[in-house]
Amino acid sequence: MKNIFSITVYFLFLIINCQAQDTLYARKVINELCSPKYKGRGYVGNGDKKAASYIQGQFKSIGLKKVKGSYKQEFTFPVNTFPKKVIVKYNGVLLVAGRDYIINAGCKTFSFKGTVPFSSIANLQDSSFYDRVGFHQTMAVIDTFNSNGFSQAILTKKKYLSDFRKTLIVKLTNEKLTWTSSYREDANCIITLKDHVFDRTKPAEFEIEIESKFYGVYTDKKELIGTYTSQNILGMLEGTENKDSFIVFTAHYDHLGMMGSTALFPGANDNASGIAMLLNLAKYFKEHPQKYSLLFIAFSGEETGLIGSQYYVRNPVIPLEKIHFLINIDLMGNGAEGVMTVNGATYKDQYNLLTNINTSKQYLPAVKARGKAQNSDHYYFSEAGVPCFFFYLMGPYPFYHDVNDKASAVPFTNFENAFLLFRDFIIGLQP
Repeated sequence: MKNIFSITVYFLFLIINCQAQDTLYARKVINELCSPKYKGRGYVGNGDKKAASYIQGQFKSIGLKKVKGSYKQEFTFPVNTFPKKVIVKYNGVLLVAGRDYIINAGCKTFSFKGTVPFSSIANLQDSSFYDRVGFHQTMAVIDTFNSNGFSQAILTKKKYLSDFRKTLIVKLTNEKLTWTSSYREDANCIITLKDHVFDRTKPAEFEIEIESKFYGVYTDKKELIGTYTSQNILGMLEGTENKDSFIVFTAHYDHLGMMGSTALFPGANDNASGIAMLLNLAKYFKEHPQKYSLLFIAFSGEETGLIGSQYYVRNPVIPLEKIHFLINIDLMGNGAEGVMTVNGATYKDQYNLLTNINTSKQYLPAVKARGKAQNSDHYYFSEAGVPCFFFYLMGPYPFYHDVNDKASAVPFTNFENAFLLFRDFIIGLQP
């Protein structure tokens, strides 16, 4: 009896330990991808290429095979970057990029020193205001706190300015600073400044030095050709029965990179966590072969406009018609409120399978559905007729596209249970 008890305890320990190892491995992956050497996995300092090399190494270590002789699918695209100087001084004080302010992702190289006049939405409706403050050279600091008001202000200014391209906009906000990536250059420089930094009782003196590098050229026909080379990373596991039919797992590994030499956007939840889930699934299915072949794709270019996934759909390594189902994974850091299933309202049979598994096993608090959405790498597959879901975990997580989305901030509330739900769903998809 004692031996039976010991053996039982031992196997329970192994089961618990295996589940814990999933999270330990996931944390290791996220810590690695969010470390400074990857420079935010953007297009400064080869951050994307370093991340791609790491993921390729993980594919090899797990035992995923090359696809058509390679792990890599290269493509070029246009992107604006800030590899060097991003300096903003306000009334003699050097502001902290990413915390006190952000610049528009499409900003060109820009230099300015002088007083920026203060404005309000009301002033912007008065055409004579522009002549009084000399808006032919600079824009105002705009006292507005919502995007609708700001958009209205922009339209009003365009109406009265003779040369909008020479203008600077300093937009005040009391909201979280949320950055992005841009595949184009903008005509103007926009600085979004935290309201608490600004003193309305004094003239606004600014010193601005921004150095950008744009990877793109225009043809004689004014067509934009991208010159930055990035890469998708692919690996596969061969099925035991239906080798020519594929279930595909995708997640983007790119993030926003750096805004100058100091502001790093780590992208832990978005989407190092998705890569961690994808690698965990690869590890599991390597040890548990499936009837269908499995293809794993880590996409680049998602933050710049779903570019890597669009390129794959237009240049598929595995033909799209061979994809039985595709699962795109993003934002895997929480899950306290369950999982959202984009396209769940479209593919009802598969969604019913998913919800039935969750009802039976009680993995997550909720499995919700919505229709189509152009919000991640599943989109172009979906538009091409490939059956697919996009999963993202729900729950409070305040950091998105900002400098605080760090590895240490990710709670992993329901990472393991989400993994188990996805695992069972994949198994259930194979008749």
